[in-house]
Amino acid sequence: MHEKIIEIAVRRGFLYPSFEIYGGLSGFYDYGPLGALLKKNIEDLWRNYFCLQEGFLEISSPTISPEEIFIASGHTGNFTDPIVKCTKCGNFFRADHLLQSYDIEAEGLNSDKIDHLIKERNIKCPDCSGSLGKVKTFNLMFKTYISPGKGKVGYLRPETAQSMFILFTRLYNFYRRKLPFGVAQIGRAYRNEISPRQGLIRLREFTQAEVEIFIDPRNNNHTKFQQYAEEKVRLLPRDRDDTIEITARESVDLGIVAHEFLSYYIVHTKNFLLACGIPEEKLRFRQHLLEEMAHYARDCWDAEIYTRQFGWIEVVGIADRTDYDLRAHEKGSGTELKAFREYVKPEIVREIKIEPLMNKLGPAFKSKAGDIAEKIRNLSPEETGDEIKIELEGDVYTISREYFCIKETKKKITGEKFNPHV
Repeated sequence: MHEKIIEIAVRRGFLYPSFEIYGGLSGFYDYGPLGALLKKNIEDLWRNYFCLQEGFLEISSPTISPEEIFIASGHTGNFTDPIVKCTKCGNFFRADHLLQSYDIEAEGLNSDKIDHLIKERNIKCPDCSGSLGKVKTFNLMFKTYISPGKGKVGYLRPETAQSMFILFTRLYNFYRRKLPFGVAQIGRAYRNEISPRQGLIRLREFTQAEVEIFIDPRNNNHTKFQQYAEEKVRLLPRDRDDTIEITARESVDLGIVAHEFLSYYIVHTKNFLLACGIPEEKLRFRQHLLEEMAHYARDCWDAEIYTRQFGWIEVVGIADRTDYDLRAHEKGSGTELKAFREYVKPEIVREIKIEPLMNKLGPAFKSKAGDIAEKIRNLSPEETGDEIKIELEGDVYTISREYFCIKETKKKITGEKFNPHV
């Protein structure tokens, strides 16, 4: 059936295999005249649901990013799939999918465990029945160089999200420094899939539509939750074997979904997919197992659609990623990516500061006075006594109390900085 649908789509101008006159290349498709129109209709419907209805504004970012971004995000080390090569024909396969084709559950297993299962079950190459080599990890990002020659290392983006995290401060100011706010982006993403053999499901270049919503973790309640509170949704929690159908309110009250924000967007995503023409009985939301969920995530759900050919396939991911992304890029860039939470009532705090006396330091230490003063200011009161020692350019200076004083002040604190959750 799948092959017939693809054949009809090609014949009627929806899809064409890319680079066809040069022999083609798996994982790439061109959209024909009708396919491009259909794709645009789906994108416009997505914009209606997630931009117009939700009030999220759209950005557009480069599809190539420098390596530092993906080092900070963890993609260079963790954006991998298990790969295995046939020792006879030389073809590569995604190792966990090979196990799944034999009804062996491989979700969340590392490469060593997958390798052990392949050898234990004597699984052979599906193309030539040859022996399979050792399972390794394969990074799915396309590597490139920015500038002539082997200049700055870059990667084609594997997702659209990172630019939204990097732009947080700009966007926070655009939204007048108020949370929550959401940012949308539709654009190309690239993943060097090991063996893309599922038609349009796993492509090496594809269009991704994504929203990142920045919230204060102290307030996970959605202002429009009542709109969906009594609407039912089919969920597959991690501790159950079968789906359950409950209301959004029940999913939160029973602790199945972490909070209102997640539950709201599970229902909102359901309605979008129904508007796309997905039959409701073929749609479910599956909670990530603990072993497949990122260590920093609070809760993750996948919208899955049942297909006759491939079974349940993921089409949307909905997750509370906590503040991991903003903290990671803070550390990687050295740039603060924080919001400000105003206190209901300002706090008065007592501060003790060490102040250098420049009228004494200047005449005594001449050109060194400014640097010595800066080091004095950076000292804590506990580090002072009748005299302090300052090391500067290899020399040690003994500074007595006549060159500095300790002052006590009161300071009004109106709020605190924090990393929003996404």
